[in-house]
Amino acid sequence: MVHKRICVASLAGLMFFLGTSIGHAAAQSCTLRTANPSVTVCTPTANGIAPVSPVQVVAGTTDTYTVTAVQIYVDNVLVYEVNANAVNTYIPLATGNHLITVQGWDALGRTFKTNVPMSMTPPCALNTTSQTVTICTPGSSATVSSPLHVVAGITDSKPVTSIQVVVDGTQIYSNSGGSLDVYVKNLKAGNHTLMVKAQDSAGATFSSSVAISTTSNTGLSNVRHIIFFVQENRSFDNYFGMLGPYLVSRGLPNNIDGVPLNATLYDTQGQPVHPFHYQTVCTENLSPFWNETHLDIDGGKMDGFMQTSISVPSTIDPTGTRAMGYYDQTDLPYYYELATQFATSDRFFSSVESNTNANRMYLFAGTSFGHVRPDTPPPGGWTQPTIFDHLDQAGVSWRYYYQDSGAYLPQWSTYQRDAAKLAPIANWAADLQNEAALPSVIFIERAGPSGLDEHPGNNIQLGAADVANILNELLASPSWASSIFILTYDEGGGLFDHVMTAKMVKPDGIAPIRQAHDQPGTFDHAGFRIPIVVVSPWVKPHYVSHTWRDLTSILRLIETRFNVAGLTARDSNADNMMEFFDFSNSYWLNPPPLPTQPTNGTCNYSLEKAPGF
Repeated sequence: MVHKRICVASLAGLMFFLGTSIGHAAAQSCTLRTANPSVTVCTPTANGIAPVSPVQVVAGTTDTYTVTAVQIYVDNVLVYEVNANAVNTYIPLATGNHLITVQGWDALGRTFKTNVPMSMTPPCALNTTSQTVTICTPGSSATVSSPLHVVAGITDSKPVTSIQVVVDGTQIYSNSGGSLDVYVKNLKAGNHTLMVKAQDSAGATFSSSVAISTTSNTGLSNVRHIIFFVQENRSFDNYFGMLGPYLVSRGLPNNIDGVPLNATLYDTQGQPVHPFHYQTVCTENLSPFWNETHLDIDGGKMDGFMQTSISVPSTIDPTGTRAMGYYDQTDLPYYYELATQFATSDRFFSSVESNTNANRMYLFAGTSFGHVRPDTPPPGGWTQPTIFDHLDQAGVSWRYYYQDSGAYLPQWSTYQRDAAKLAPIANWAADLQNEAALPSVIFIERAGPSGLDEHPGNNIQLGAADVANILNELLASPSWASSIFILTYDEGGGLFDHVMTAKMVKPDGIAPIRQAHDQPGTFDHAGFRIPIVVVSPWVKPHYVSHTWRDLTSILRLIETRFNVAGLTARDSNADNMMEFFDFSNSYWLNPPPLPTQPTNGTCNYSLEKAPGF
């Protein structure tokens, strides 16, 4: 351990530096609090989300008297102590929510402390045995694509000094710290052995391995059209939380991380509420803006959904219980069967912890370039390059279908050059009959002003029926055999989801444009889980992916297929979705029968509350 003693009479305003204990040159630094005595915890941050264990704890003290010891408690249990006035160490954490307490002792015997609530959120439960590596992603015997997303957690009582990724005996990545969340590029198609190897400060070496198979993109040329249709404001638990039991009813395994029916959250009056089945196909709105979203996440507790309902006052459901409702196959039979026959994922996320506009910026540009709210675009529109600009540069054809006056593209400078590439949805069915003239990339805009976008406040069955009509026209057309159709949603809408937000690559160096009252946050996490269905003759049937992705993976798929340059670091490092496909077999060349989506469900706001409220 390297510590620099700080025992001067006054440390007010001092910048605190500590060399790390893991052998690299970077130093932790932060400004100490002026209160005397006090503890300043530099890392982890309050209400933060840590991706891997052990977690680095860096803290300093301010005291007139000599500080003789610093202690670290996890959930009120002492786990570490050092006879110094500062601490820089690593502590193992199990997956879940924790309270980190750093306490100082001075020469007078006084104690003083700082509490830091946080969450440990690797995408899998870590092995609790010391000196073990848990490979969270990819899973054993997984079929993966390149770039390969590798996430691993380390459990060790000592600081981890290095971590390596080894493929088929060759080291391809090395990190001097104890975290691992990387993308491995240029992995050849075929079978491989992936090893994650770690070494700690005592010199102990330990590892874990998984066998994987990397898919080839060779057959991707069979796909000549990628179509993506993005609806509004639904969380995965809200729409597909009951998909697992439906899979079982169809003779398939329940491999869905669905809504936990025994979860207990508290409404604005402190009353317990469990997830419940809506008795109405329309409910009042909730707020998914930057502040409300961060409060919903609550440092990884995922328990603030009803608390933030006061942002959209309701006389029908004043305590916000509607945030806990869900739908099932009786409400959305078309979607449930579509996801069952084709492919879906229970680890697909919106791109940013905010509302529609910021997420649709990511959907078009791979970044919101700082924006976290629906800011007004400048004259001529946003000038940030979009996927449509890069398609133009690569000579790839595209079209943007709109259903009503709710088109989003006119807010971008792209529109000023390419307005002719917008077309009404009325042209869709006829265009599908001429496959040779159909553009390579197609975006279908949601019908917000018409109330068909499935946004809370609108009738979800009418919106789902609209999607079914559009998709059924593709399934019955000559263009089906060469197409991929992706249906997803732009963000969670303030509706409950129990899975903590995923760690993601920052798109660029642009910080969130926050106002004085805004919650702190960065762009290194995705938003909430959202539903997705991938539909194509080349999709693996009945497939459920557990790979962590966000909306920019759709951009990455387009870039991979049509050799288009990436937009930002986020989409350039995103998984390209090859996992969903088997290009050696067009399994669904003759698409399966799908049920009619009913539109006669009860739409009554007065039925939106949880039972008993």
